[in-house]
Amino acid sequence: MFTRFAFYRFAVDVRHALLFAVTAFFIGVSAPVLQSAEENRDLAEPWPFKLSDLEPDPSVTWGELENGVRYAIMPNSEPRDRVSLRLYIGSGSLSEKEDQLGLAHLLEHMAFNGTENFGARTLIEYFQRLGMAFGADTNAYTSFDRTVYMIELPDSMESSIAEGLLVLRDYAGRMLLEESEIEAERRVVLSEMRTRDSVGYRTALAEYAFLLPESIVPNRFPIGTAEVVGNATRELLLDFYDAWYRPANTVIVAVGDVEPEKMAELIGDQFADFSARGPAREKPDLGQVVADGLQVKLHTEMEAPNTRVSIQTMMPIDPQPDTLELRVARMHRNAAMQILTRRLDTLSRQEDAPFSRGSASAYEMFQFASNASIDLTCEPEEWEEALQVAERELRRALLHGFQESELEEIKADLLNAYEEAERRSGTRKSPGLTESIIRSLSQNYVFTSPQTELELMRPKIEAMTVDDALFALRESWSPKGRFVFVTGNLSLENAEEAISQAYQASRNLPVEPMEEWTGAEFAYTDFGPAGEIAEQRYVEDLDLYQIRFENGVRLNLKQTDFQANAIQTQIRLGAGQLTEPEEMEGVALLSSLTFNAGGLGEHSADDLRRILAGRNAGVGFSVGEDAFLLAGSTTPADLLLQLQLMAAYLSDPGYRPEALRLARNQLREIYRSSRHTAEGTLQAKVSRFLASGDHRFGLPPEENLMNLDLDDVRNWLREPLESGYLELTLIGDLSIEEAIEAVAQTVGALPERQAEKPRLEELRRIQFPVDASEREFSFESELPNGFALLYWPTDDMWNIGQTRRLQILARVFSDRLRIRIREEMGDAYSPYAVSRPSDTYEDYGLFYAVIGIAPERAREVAEVVLEIAADLHENGATLDELERALKPIVASLPRTLRENNYWMSSVLGSSQEYPQRLDWAREMVDDYASITTEEITFLAKKYLHPDRAIEVYVLPVDEESINR
Repeated sequence: MFTRFAFYRFAVDVRHALLFAVTAFFIGVSAPVLQSAEENRDLAEPWPFKLSDLEPDPSVTWGELENGVRYAIMPNSEPRDRVSLRLYIGSGSLSEKEDQLGLAHLLEHMAFNGTENFGARTLIEYFQRLGMAFGADTNAYTSFDRTVYMIELPDSMESSIAEGLLVLRDYAGRMLLEESEIEAERRVVLSEMRTRDSVGYRTALAEYAFLLPESIVPNRFPIGTAEVVGNATRELLLDFYDAWYRPANTVIVAVGDVEPEKMAELIGDQFADFSARGPAREKPDLGQVVADGLQVKLHTEMEAPNTRVSIQTMMPIDPQPDTLELRVARMHRNAAMQILTRRLDTLSRQEDAPFSRGSASAYEMFQFASNASIDLTCEPEEWEEALQVAERELRRALLHGFQESELEEIKADLLNAYEEAERRSGTRKSPGLTESIIRSLSQNYVFTSPQTELELMRPKIEAMTVDDALFALRESWSPKGRFVFVTGNLSLENAEEAISQAYQASRNLPVEPMEEWTGAEFAYTDFGPAGEIAEQRYVEDLDLYQIRFENGVRLNLKQTDFQANAIQTQIRLGAGQLTEPEEMEGVALLSSLTFNAGGLGEHSADDLRRILAGRNAGVGFSVGEDAFLLAGSTTPADLLLQLQLMAAYLSDPGYRPEALRLARNQLREIYRSSRHTAEGTLQAKVSRFLASGDHRFGLPPEENLMNLDLDDVRNWLREPLESGYLELTLIGDLSIEEAIEAVAQTVGALPERQAEKPRLEELRRIQFPVDASEREFSFESELPNGFALLYWPTDDMWNIGQTRRLQILARVFSDRLRIRIREEMGDAYSPYAVSRPSDTYEDYGLFYAVIGIAPERAREVAEVVLEIAADLHENGATLDELERALKPIVASLPRTLRENNYWMSSVLGSSQEYPQRLDWAREMVDDYASITTEEITFLAKKYLHPDRAIEVYVLPVDEESINR
């Protein structure tokens, strides 16, 4: 919440909005009389591997109970002593009837609102007392073709597994669906519907209605319609529940510290009596796919941050089994799309390019339709030129094919991806594996092992030719029909005619083959004599090394086995945004957007991509509050190359002009989003207000930032890059000796740097607003979404005990917000509270509540938040509230301690600058376990006084109101 970089990412990929999974929360049905398994035994679909020539992962046990319930069980060691459980129902919103739109999603909510074994609104608290956080460890989602319930157990005890399976069994067939709970939960879903209403969502609806006008898909988005959700009867919900929640449509997935035979027995104990409650229903007819002719459409969303043009095809397809032949064909197709995407990346960097980014893709939808597309993002006045670039580049590829150098780059990256997946297979995380198995079921592909995939695909990758890629591209674009879709902040008269004419005019222009790239060697391998170590320290209890080289570079090393064949790298240097000059406000943001895009002195960003193809090396640059960051991940084999690349960025950044052009395009989108979205306004204006106008927060006036250039970036970064205090951290599957040697040859060989980091005390002082109790910020939008926020000043993070306890207080506050505002009032989908103490600015921190809200309800709901705060301030937290907030954190700590990310971000990354971070790691587990209600109550009394709160409202106004 502190700087302008916290949440900025405004690009919207509306194509993938179709495939979003609506994460949800609660639910409740008096149990119907169950019919016997013999009477209602409908056959489950065969496992995908039964119809394939591909062998499934041998570590998975695939089984089926007598009643048709299937299960997939996979032992896995990470995270240790944990189990991931999933209940997969092979039906989602596509299975709804016309009068049930949104009921698959509402039903998923209702699973949390009362079952035979768990009373209404008790399940979340039950999970919390077991050590599972709602959202992180217990959740659910509804998609077009599936509904999935997720449980991450805090341990692998048999009793815990049995409890988790009991919950899943209740979801599957024992929901109560009580009228009062349906009425309460429909308000929550309507609130979620409002929250999810956005430019991207509306664009997705329009795009799929355009692409599939004779299909039910555009009318089956999982969120449903307000009319149906707002008026649905219990009978309609029960009809969907009985039809689709049945044994033949159910799969239990269990991954983790499990013994397959025992796990299968436990599944049988819970699910053997699960029977169908009514006759099976035929899967819906999805309709027809129109594949001929030229179709054009403009969909205007003036609040969008940009304009997008696309050319697409739609092709009807028949369901087919997953086979090696099919995978190879799709690999050829995807390689073609990647080459085309990289061509567009290169073109976007050229001077006067009429678009800022582009991509090509192809995918299958529900084994019903196949889509291929080429998409370009541009400014609204450039739509015609951008569309013609898309048409010409697609036609160029279709006519002339690809260059050998282009394919070799893709092949190198593709083979590397298979090899890395195989090397890291032993340390994959259980939650990710469960989701992979779920996707294999819903998309009807075989869940194969990384070893099998590498063995099968290596020779196919090596044998792939440019002719294979061209054939696959032409197959994807073989339908005669073309769909030209233009959308965004663009309005046109006679739009269809204008788009058709622009498209047809482009088709009359000739296209030539691409020029061959001649190749280059990486230029940054020699940085002079290897650096010498001045000081080395081994911290035995934490098993890490701290080293200082004679040139001032500080190195932190920790060898871990958390992720096989993976090493995280990070450089922290200088003081970051803390030192941004007021007369150059915004230079930190501009630096973040331009540094990587400018490449290196000897290599452009495009050249680097080609040179590094097939290697595991890459660097991302960002500006933190108190340091500049260069970070990336690599492997033991490529560690030296990774460090050479990092040293090159320190010593010879490129600052190419194309980086500034691309950055200014991004900035235009950022500023538009700040004018048209609540989230953009929150980051652009509210964060600066909360820092009493400090220029390092929020966004400066647009013209100020647009007047900055690469000379400003170069001048601001020169000193920290050349000589600023630098701390390099390497964590992962590394050899200590080899890592030290690689650092000595690269970063350790650079010129001398600052030995100590200046404290810059005068720059670390900001102030929470005084004499302010309420502030409203407006943004231009027709969407009925806003925020009500309440802020209290706290303190910085360096009293770590207090910081941890404020985190627990925020969880208690969040839980009260959930119960009062979500469950009882139905006014907000996901209200929450956060404690955010600063690690940069002295004595500065924020405790705040965030409620996404209908604008007309904002102030009334804010009063409820103040009531909650007042009660916590006056009476404190209860022991039950503390336990439910604390237990999930305590249960997660063993998993946290086995994550490279934790050691990088919370411990080692700045451990020589802040040595106390090592002590924090040592005592973290014991400190959390010692937290008491008295301590939480003390902090509520100290900080949550209602009179100290600032109410902030971020609310929409329409253009007409602004003009008045």
